[in-house]
Amino acid sequence: MSLDISGKIQNVKASLEKYINDNLVTSSGLTIDWEGVPFESSGVSVWVQPRILGTGNRDFHRQVSGSTLGQTTQVLVNFNIFVSPELMAPRTNRHYQVRDKIANYFCIGKQIDLYDVGDWASSLQKMEVDEIITDRTIPDPDFYQYNYTVGISWLEKWK
Repeated sequence: MSLDISGKIQNVKASLEKYINDNLVTSSGLTIDWEGVPFESSGVSVWVQPRILGTGNRDFHRQVSGSTLGQTTQVLVNFNIFVSPELMAPRTNRHYQVRDKIANYFCIGKQIDLYDVGDWASSLQKMEVDEIITDRTIPDPDFYQYNYTVGISWLEKWK
């Protein structure tokens, strides 16, 4: 048996990064600290750090087609929101505003296209936000911080 392209975590990560870039960077104007890319926070007053924490629930499916096995797999996606205290003086709710922007695109039922990184022309299937795991402020003496974590599921296949 071999892993289908729908089961490759590199496709999940790249598809999530595309969705985050299209919606949180391009549409909402947020600064992102991308995993694997150098990031310097000096001079930046608000930024978001998205990270895949690992997998959550898995539900095995004996047969998803004539020759394909599969499982519904959940990936845990964490968003850490950082706001510099200097910005907070006039507005003490900036980290909540950023949280609300993220929650708009990562709420239960929201669907996200899963692509093959070799072919961005068409979606393989939809991933779906099915759980909000954490939604809270984080005490930090240096920054106003908020944590928002969701579970996103899709059908992972192998032949």
